[in-house]
Order: sequence, then C-alpha cells, then structure tokens
Amino acid sequence: MEREKILQRFAQDLERITAGIILDRIEQLERNGQWQISDFFDPHQQRTADRVLYSFPEFKSVTWGGYSEAERCRLLLYPAERQAGTADVALAALEVDAGLRGEQLGHRDFLGAILGLGLRREKIGDILVLEQRKAQIIVHPEILPFLLSNWQEVGKYSIAIREITLKQLAPPPLLFKEIKTTVASLRLDAVASAGFAMSRSKLTPAIRANQVKLNWQSVTSASASVKAGDVISLAGRGRLEVAEVLGESKKGRIQLLLKKRA
Repeated sequence: MEREKILQRFAQDLERITAGIILDRIEQLERNGQWQISDFFDPHQQRTADRVLYSFPEFKSVTWGGYSEAERCRLLLYPAERQAGTADVALAALEVDAGLRGEQLGHRDFLGAILGLGLRREKIGDILVLEQRKAQIIVHPEILPFLLSNWQEVGKYSIAIREITLKQLAPPPLLFKEIKTTVASLRLDAVASAGFAMSRSKLTPAIRANQVKLNWQSVTSASASVKAGDVISLAGRGRLEVAEVLGESKKGRIQLLLKKRA
C-alpha cells in the first residue's frame, strides 16, 4: 500500500486524518479479513473516504446513518466478493423528552448536553429535533448504555430518555429557502453575509471565533474561497448550500443561488 502517496492527495488536516483512518481500516481488513466499521463521518469525511476507496477496488463499503437522508453516517468496509447492506451497520437510537418547559430547545442544546458528559462527537450521529422539546438521536451502540444511565438533563431541564428502534425514527422533512443574491467575490465572508443576512463586520468576528464551518470544517479565514456545492454553517443561524454560481450580473457582481435550511 502506497500510504504516503495516497495521503499526499489530501491538503487539509481533517481530510488527511480521515484518509488515515480509512487506510488503517483497510490494513486491518487485509491482515485479518474482519470487516471494519468507522465511527460517524460527516458528509465531507464521507467524500474523503470514497476518494481513498477508489484506489482499492478489491473492497466495497456501505454508508448508513439510520435513515435515507442521514447526514452523519458510519462506513462499513468489506471484501468486494462479499455482500453487505445497511442492516450490517451497527447503530442505536434513543428518544429524549424535555417536557413542556423545554419547548425552546434545539439541536445545539441536545448536542451540547451529550458532549458535556464527556462523549466524543464522532460517536454521535444525527440529532432529529421534534416539536422543539423532543429529540431522536442516533448513536454508536457502545455509548447507548452510558447515555441511558447517566444522561439526566439538557440545560436546566430534566429529561426522560428511552431506547427506540431505527424504524421509530421520524425525521422532519427537509425544507429549504432559496435565496438569489449577488456578491462581489466568492469569499467566505461575502457569501455567508448574503446567505445569513448578516453584515460582514459582524460575520468576521464569528469566523475568527470558530463559529463558522465550511463543509463541516472549522475555518478562521474570512477570505477562504467558496464554490458551488459548498456548505456553510453558522452557530445558531443554521446552514446554507451554495447551490449554483449563475455567472456575472451586468454590474460585474457574481450571481448566486443559495439554499438555506428553513
């Protein structure tokens, strides 16, 4: 295996780390023949994994996060001559109810409460917020007993928690608001400012404070370049996708079609 040659294809640190994880799993599979499964990957990591696996046609993979539109997924790696499906990807799920007083809780609150227990983000899949006081959370099976026994509150609200099956997941429909806008350049601060309706003077400190992510990776440079297909998220303000770059306007500005999660 030309490990270093493969790693050199990836410029960003997180991409190299993810590629290294996949290469480690491939080496284990080659060594002992046992199927390998990752922790949860975000979509950018999943694309990185696919780029690595392209060089290894003798192996196949299944990527699954519990439901068809799942964002964070685990990746199962197995020999190409075998067969595998989503049922072979080990997942667990639980439902949390914060009661009527917790009706303002959102994704960030539930995630923060779990991480506050000392668990790592890669052990946690998607968090589906229901009715603004309940959430269904997909997790690595190994942390499920710990959560059921030790998770007692989200913020100042006590919670009721129970295990559920994947068939009981009720993901809310994905609703997007389309935004047609123009920007002077495809800099991160310019595009995010247009998409989040926020001045660049306010957005720049948020970028420096690690509150903005580009393709699920923290970025601290307001001048980072953005292209079609990129996803920008801002803490507390949601996420938007650069759906299309539509060309220049008559005034020389760049026309964009953005899709913002409603």
